[in-house]
Amino acid sequence: MNLTHRAHASYGFIEFTSESDIKLTNLFYDGEGPKTNWIVGTSDTIGVDANTYIIDKLEADGQPSYKADDLSAAVPSQPAYKGIDLTLKLPTINGKQLKGSDIKWVALYCRQVKMLFMDVLVPSGFNQ
Repeated sequence: MNLTHRAHASYGFIEFTSESDIKLTNLFYDGEGPKTNWIVGTSDTIGVDANTYIIDKLEADGQPSYKADDLSAAVPSQPAYKGIDLTLKLPTINGKQLKGSDIKWVALYCRQVKMLFMDVLVPSGFNQ
């Protein structure tokens, strides 16, 4: 599936390779967002709320390493991409491994300026 381009010359492709694994390919992004991260959400609207999780880095138990509303320097921003591939995993939340059918969207999003760079909406009834 194509990631929908929104801003900052960002684009690429996404594939759910298992119930909880995401493969991002041929990614391009200029790296200009100050607090830009790969996030997923279980609510309909793309943005940061109580149902948004940063998936750039997960702990050994699958929990997100950072809270989505943390704008401190402790949360690293994603660098520029020039045709790279990434594999990310959906997080474990309260002991439950999220699956593609649990989330509504995946996005590269600047949490500081609330700018969406690229995203995909997960189809209703999605089942890997």
